Amino acid sequence: MADSAGDKPQTESATSYKKKSGKPMFIIVVVVALVVGLLLGTVIGSVFLQEEQEGGALDRILSRGELIVGTNVPWEPFEWYNYTSQKYEGIDMAVVQAIADELGVDLVIKSMDFEALIGAVQTGQIDIAISSITILPERAESVDFSIPYYVANQAVLVRDSANISNEDALDGKKVGAQADTTGAYYVADHWVDGDVDVDFTPYPEVSGAIMALDSSLVDAIVVDTPVANRYANDDSYDFKVGFTIETNESYGIACPKGNPALKMVIDNVLERILSDGTMDDILVQYT
Repeated sequence: MADSAGDKPQTESATSYKKKSGKPMFIIVVVVALVVGLLLGTVIGSVFLQEEQEGGALDRILSRGELIVGTNVPWEPFEWYNYTSQKYEGIDMAVVQAIADELGVDLVIKSMDFEALIGAVQTGQIDIAISSITILPERAESVDFSIPYYVANQAVLVRDSANISNEDALDGKKVGAQADTTGAYYVADHWVDGDVDVDFTPYPEVSGAIMALDSSLVDAIVVDTPVANRYANDDSYDFKVGFTIETNESYGIACPKGNPALKMVIDNVLERILSDGTMDDILVQYT
């Protein structure tokens, strides 16, 4: 079990009224306000009651004693598997550990293909998904997202010997990216279907794209800026960041739709670690 436990979230609605005599119109207003308040409370309460009656996600997590989280590794510094410690580590892993601690349950990580994460949340194979998932309207049609917990841009990672410092320098070059990521979307939307003539190859995992760059099978790969910086600073590779693309993408945790109680717990934890300095400490530790 986690070291610290959190109570199951509850909703409360309290309204204070001060009585004044000799004001018929005021009495009418008070009555109307009370009726509206009761109706609003009934609607809000029914949402949480329906979730609990139908075996909502939060109730299942608490009953099971485990928070099952889907992710895709490796994607350093956000998530990777440490074969020495035999544990999943990284920024995202620290974030979901904080959520599990708040719930007082064990954390269980399941690694899967990135493109399978949203569907796994939908079908209940996992409770939530975290893997540097950019909040996109099309993804939000299938899952509910937490509040953002990190903002990133895209970066073009190249070999040290490359003379690539802008988009024009990529004309006629071979470019890679992990499939179904926002980096891959950017290449397809802005370069392949745009004004830059690139030969684009999507890879199932970022490790495949890295190997292709290291083996000169591609001239550049597009990944989130923190990931690019991680590889550029790794002495195992002769890589550098050619240039960055300002996309201002917000990462969120994918939650099953129609489970407001679970989302509220997650949002509350994120708000806390973002405001009390915990997230800053996590970033210092892993970047």
